[in-house]
Amino acid sequence: MVKDMRSYQCQRCSRSFARLEHLQRHDRSHTKEKPYVCDKCPKSFTRKDLLARHERLAHSSPTSGVGQDATTTPPPSSRKVFDGLNMLASAVTDRSVNSTTEVSHGLLSGGPAPFPLRATSTEAVPESSGFEPFGGFGAPASYDGEDFTSFFDSIPLPSHPYSPSYQPLPLFPPFHFDTPTVYNQPEKERPSESAPTPSSSILPRHGTQIPSLQTEESPTQYKPRQPKSSLSVSPECRERIGALLSDYLNVIPNPYIPSRYALSRCLTGYLTGYHEHYPILHIPTLNLDSKPLHFILSMATLGARYCREPDTSTALYQVAKAVTLEHIRREFQWVEPNSGIVSNPRLTSSPADRDQDLLETLQALLMLISVSSWHEHDPPYDDSLYMRSYMERLLRQGGLNELPAQDGSWESWVRSEERKRTRLIVFCYFNIQTIVFDLPPMVLTEEVTLELPCTEIEWHATTASQWMDERSQSRGEPKLQDALCSLFTHNTDTKGRLESFSSLGGYVLIHAIIQSIWMIQKAHRLPGFKGNSLSASEVTSLELALEHWCQRWERNREASIDPFNPHGPISFTSAALLRLAYIRLNGDFGSARRLQTWNPEEIARSLIENLSVERSDRLTRAALHCAHALSTPIKLGINYVAHTQVVSWSLQYALCSLECAVLLAKWLEEATVASPDPNLTEQESKLLEFVIEMVMEARHGVSREWLLANNTRLSAIVTRLWARLFIADYIWELVELMGRALNSYADILERMH
Repeated sequence: MVKDMRSYQCQRCSRSFARLEHLQRHDRSHTKEKPYVCDKCPKSFTRKDLLARHERLAHSSPTSGVGQDATTTPPPSSRKVFDGLNMLASAVTDRSVNSTTEVSHGLLSGGPAPFPLRATSTEAVPESSGFEPFGGFGAPASYDGEDFTSFFDSIPLPSHPYSPSYQPLPLFPPFHFDTPTVYNQPEKERPSESAPTPSSSILPRHGTQIPSLQTEESPTQYKPRQPKSSLSVSPECRERIGALLSDYLNVIPNPYIPSRYALSRCLTGYLTGYHEHYPILHIPTLNLDSKPLHFILSMATLGARYCREPDTSTALYQVAKAVTLEHIRREFQWVEPNSGIVSNPRLTSSPADRDQDLLETLQALLMLISVSSWHEHDPPYDDSLYMRSYMERLLRQGGLNELPAQDGSWESWVRSEERKRTRLIVFCYFNIQTIVFDLPPMVLTEEVTLELPCTEIEWHATTASQWMDERSQSRGEPKLQDALCSLFTHNTDTKGRLESFSSLGGYVLIHAIIQSIWMIQKAHRLPGFKGNSLSASEVTSLELALEHWCQRWERNREASIDPFNPHGPISFTSAALLRLAYIRLNGDFGSARRLQTWNPEEIARSLIENLSVERSDRLTRAALHCAHALSTPIKLGINYVAHTQVVSWSLQYALCSLECAVLLAKWLEEATVASPDPNLTEQESKLLEFVIEMVMEARHGVSREWLLANNTRLSAIVTRLWARLFIADYIWELVELMGRALNSYADILERMH
C-alpha cells in the first residue's frame, strides 16, 4: 500500500498535509502561537526558519566587503534549513573539487559572503520584498521519494487565490567563470579549476526556495491590489470625437465610432490591463476631454484587447492608425521652405503645447505597436515594423533626454515624470521586440542619460499633498548611466554606489543588461570568433551586474514576485527577465528561435538545429531553475494554472517560460543518452532524478524505465508539460504560437526514436 501523501487534515480549514509537523506548523497560523523564541531579544515566531532568518538579520555580525575569507566558520545563528527543496538544491550545487567545495560550502551554509546577504549593520532591508532569506544548504543528502515529497510540501500555495507567483529567481552558486568545466573536453585539455578569479565568489543571494508571500507576523504580506477606477466617456466627449473625425475624411471615408459605453469599457480595459505593465499615464490627472483624437482611439484600441473584444479592437485599430499617421504627417513632417506648401498653423503654437502634442502622439504610437506586434495578420505584424520607425523619429525629434523644466509644483513634476517614463518604456519596448523577434534595438543603452523613474507610490499619489509627503521621503533617482556603472563595477565605496532603485527603474536596468547580452552574442557571430558562446571575461562582467541588480532589487520596498501586489506587476516581470538574462548566458536563443516566421514547425526545427548546449556546471544550474519553474504548476495542476492564472501574465513572462522549456529540454537530451561520456556527475544525476519524479507526478502510469528508454522521450514529455501553460485563451496570438511551437518541438523529438 502506498501511503497517502495527504494523511493529516486540519480541523479548522480542511487543508491536508503529508507530514504531522507540517500540519502542526499550519495549525499555528490559526492559533497565532509562536513557540520559537529568540534568545537574544523578546521576539518570537511561528516557524523555526523564520527564527533563523531573524537571527541572521538582526543578530549576526556584519558582513565585510569583497575579499573576505569565505571559508570562515559561520556563526551559530546561521543555522541551516533542511527541507526537501534545499536538500535537492544542495545535491545539485555541491562540488566535488575540494578547493571549490570549501568556498561554496562557506557561502551556502550561511558564512560570510562577498556581498551582504540581506542587510548591513547600517542599512536594514525591508522584509516585505517577497523573497525568502538565503537560508543555506546542508550537506549532500541521498535522494529518494521522501525528499521529493518534502520538496513538494515545501512549495507554499499562493496566499491570493489568483496569484501565479510561484517561479523562483535563478540561483547560480559560485563557480570559476574563467575556467568553466565543459564535460565533452578531453581530460588532459580541461583547464585547472583551482585558479581563483576576481569574480569566482560572486553569489546571488536568492535561495532556491520558492519565495513565500507570507511574513513573520501575518499570513498575508499585504492586501490584494484594488482595481483601478474606471474611465467614463461622457456624451459630450463622444460628440467631440465624432466632430474631430470629420477632419480626417481624407484617410477614413467611413469612420467607425463605438458607443460611449463601449468606449468607456475599452478605456477602462486599458487601465486594468496594459497600464499595470507599462505605467506611462498619470491616471490621477488624466482628463479625456483634453486628450487628442488619435490618443483616445489608440488607447481604446488597446483596451478592447484586454476586454477580449478583438473585433472592436480591430475596427478601432484601423481608424486609430490612419488618424495617428495622418496627424504625424500634418504636424511633425518637415516642410521644405519656399515649396508652396502651407505649414500647419499649429506649428506656431507654444513650445509647451507642441511638446505635449508630441508626447501624446508618441504614446499613441506605442499603444498601436503594442497591439500589432503580437499578431500575424489581424492586425498585421508588419505594421509594427514600420510604425516603430515613426516612434523612434518622434522620440529623437522631441529630444531623447530632454525633459520640461520644473517649478517645484506637482503639475510640473507630473509633466516631467510622464515624459521620462514614456521615453524609457519606449526604449524597453524596442528591447522587447529585440528579445522576441531578434531585431536590432532602435535605441542603444549608451544613448539614454535620463534619470530612472520614481517609485510607484509617488506616481500613484492622487493629490499634491500626498505626493509631497512621499517626495519628501525619497532620496531621488540616479541617472541610468550612473546606475549601470554601479552595477558593472566592484565599487565598495558608498559614494557613488547605487543603493536601490524603483520598480520601474529596475525594469529599465534589466532591459539594458539584456540588450548588452544580445549585442555581445551578435558580435560573436562575426567571422573570426570561435563559437557563439560568451567569453569568460564577458560572463564575469554580466554575472556581476546581475548579482548587483539582485541586491538592489531586494532593497526596493515595492519589490515583490507577486503580480497582484499593490504596487503593480513590474517587479514581478523584472524578476522573470532576470531569469531570462541568466538563461541567455547559456545559449543564443534570439538567433535560434525565429518567432518572426510565425510558423510553429519552422520555429521548432530552428530550436532543434541551431541551438546547442554543452554540459557544464553553469548549464546544470540553469536547468535546475528551469525545473523549479515547472514544479509548482505541476503541484497546483498545469491545466488549472493555464486557465486561471497565466492569462494575467505579461507577454514577457510567457517568453521567459518558453526559454525555460527549451533549455531544460536541451539539458535532458544530453543527460539521458545511453552512455554519457563522461558519466553524469552527482549533481546532474540528482537533477535528472528530480525531473523524473516531477514527470511521474504529472503523467499517471509512467515508469522511470519507460521515460529513459531513449534520450528524447523525457525531453519531449517535459516540453509538452510546458506547452500546456500556453493553451488558455490568450489576448495575444504570439503566446499561442509559443505553445504550438513547443508541441512541434516535442513532435520532432518523438520522431527521432
